[in-house]
Amino acid sequence: MLTVTQLARKYDISRTTILYYEREGLLMPHTRSENSYRWYGQTEIKRLEAIMAYRAFGIPVSNIAPLLNREDDREQERIL
Repeated sequence: MLTVTQLARKYDISRTTILYYEREGLLMPHTRSENSYRWYGQTEIKRLEAIMAYRAFGIPVSNIAPLLNREDDREQERIL
């Protein structure tokens, strides 16, 4: 499990970016500790990697949620 800051450092993005993705409903923490720290697990890390890939291809944040929440089995590479 990683905190917001640890996750940001691991992927060389800002903490603010991760919090922005949370506000947009794209990336929610797995859990919150008693002191309100956000903790991210493997599922959330994979989701962040997908978000970053879509953003790298220029897909606007507002268009990413449907891609992440799709129910079919299309691979990300085929979608892009």
